[in-house]
Amino acid sequence: MAIIHPRLSPPLAHKHGGYRLELSLLEMLRMGLPDNFDVFHGLTWSTVYNDIQKFGELDLTVVSPQGHILILEIKGGSVYSHNGMLLKDYSREKPKDIGQQVGRQHGAIRQRLKNAHLKEVHVEAFLVLPEHKLLSEGLSYPRERIIDSTQMDQFCNYVKSSFSLTSGTPDRKLLLDFLSNEFDLMQDVGAQINAIQSISTHMSNGLATWVPRISHDNNIYIIDATAGSGKTQLALKLLKTAALNKQRALYVCYNRPLADHIQSLAPSQTEAVTFHRHCDVYAKQHGHNPDFSNAGVYGELTKIYMAESDKLTPKFDLLVIDESQDFNAEWVQALFQELKSDGRLYVLGDENQNLYDQEAFDLPGAVRITCTDNFRSPQKVVKAINTLNLIDQRIVACSAHEGEAPGIYTFGEGVNDHEKALNKCLLNLWAQGVEPSQVVVVTYRGLKNSKVMELAQAGGKKTKRPVQVEDGNWAWTEGDLIIETVGRFKGQSAPVVVFCEIDFEELSQTNARKLFVGMTRGQMKVELVISERAAALLSANPN
Repeated sequence: MAIIHPRLSPPLAHKHGGYRLELSLLEMLRMGLPDNFDVFHGLTWSTVYNDIQKFGELDLTVVSPQGHILILEIKGGSVYSHNGMLLKDYSREKPKDIGQQVGRQHGAIRQRLKNAHLKEVHVEAFLVLPEHKLLSEGLSYPRERIIDSTQMDQFCNYVKSSFSLTSGTPDRKLLLDFLSNEFDLMQDVGAQINAIQSISTHMSNGLATWVPRISHDNNIYIIDATAGSGKTQLALKLLKTAALNKQRALYVCYNRPLADHIQSLAPSQTEAVTFHRHCDVYAKQHGHNPDFSNAGVYGELTKIYMAESDKLTPKFDLLVIDESQDFNAEWVQALFQELKSDGRLYVLGDENQNLYDQEAFDLPGAVRITCTDNFRSPQKVVKAINTLNLIDQRIVACSAHEGEAPGIYTFGEGVNDHEKALNKCLLNLWAQGVEPSQVVVVTYRGLKNSKVMELAQAGGKKTKRPVQVEDGNWAWTEGDLIIETVGRFKGQSAPVVVFCEIDFEELSQTNARKLFVGMTRGQMKVELVISERAAALLSANPN
């Protein structure tokens, strides 16, 4: 038996009206054709001709085992011949030329097949007159393409024989999908990312909008705000306002990648540096020549700066200290010496992102502002963070993007187990339409201990990794897929974050904070490549 599309429960019901004939013939085809034939009924079609959209309907359409088409136009009721034309009367409409109707359908279907890269499909069309006997022939439509009432007992044989001369090997599956209106759709990840970023940026502008409006006599402000709350936008707003007012501004953070990121977005006259780079500049200006081949060079630079902090000249109207949880009180006090007496100090941080066990500090007389709203992370990622109790205070999911819970890819203790899990994760992302430029692979380990940092390729893509060059500067290898450490990527974000090399023997506060930092980097999706033992510890963590 032939396969019917869309499926109907056999035996096919005989209804009144025009559709009665179609159902009757459909049943004949179902029973009379082999199971390698497919029959479609009531197919609607649309095409565009001369910028005008045309519509129509195919009564029955037969697909041969080879992937060719026979269109069956069925006419019952008031069919008659007039002035050399076969006509059919329709209520409230003028009679229609059946020959022209079949011709238009034939041409439209051929054009649509060509556009769908199915031009090898051969298309024939039969006019079926189950209630009429054809007594003579006319020029408007060939007799051999008409099946009348006298031939209905051989109906299925006529259908099968119509394919006897067809040749070629079209893609039959593609044809069936085309006729079934199985649109091959893939979500445009780029468009989704743009929408999420636009909405997130707009929603997280709160800090940047109202914090600068707060006024206090000593001009010292501490902003204790969670990941994704808009601290970066606030910093940029402060820096841009200072530039507009012809004021000199200094932005200082802990991470070099974040400093470079801010420098690329801030006004050109803004100084955006890490604390250690600031110490380096100061040391060189005062006759020191640091040796960056020495592992302890940054500690030495810090000592030079701190030893002479009481000699620092106040020269900045605005000082923004970001990632303050990674600073100690002495560093902040030294930087404060470079601020003019009427200057403003903003200290931005999040104790839950303290990865270096720095002691918390306070600034006497400062205005303290707190925010637990996360506008960056998908709602289900925030829910996972709260469920795992990674931080003491629950954060509030404010993103408009619900998203998905973090994907989990576990790895064992074998030599290549982690690399296999990472590749599986990345290949799944490519299959979903994600581009390498939309992904950052973030390793749980540091630069020196990471195996991922040694990979020239991951997921079949060339990796782009940070490498240290002369004079303490950093460069990037050439590649498409960025790999970063969780420490260096703190303060930044990406549409999709693959957090890998996650492994620990206990869920300590430091390990929990590293998880929190990594999981809050993704704007649309977060994937975790985690060891089996670490995953077991997380699953056992009380809710």
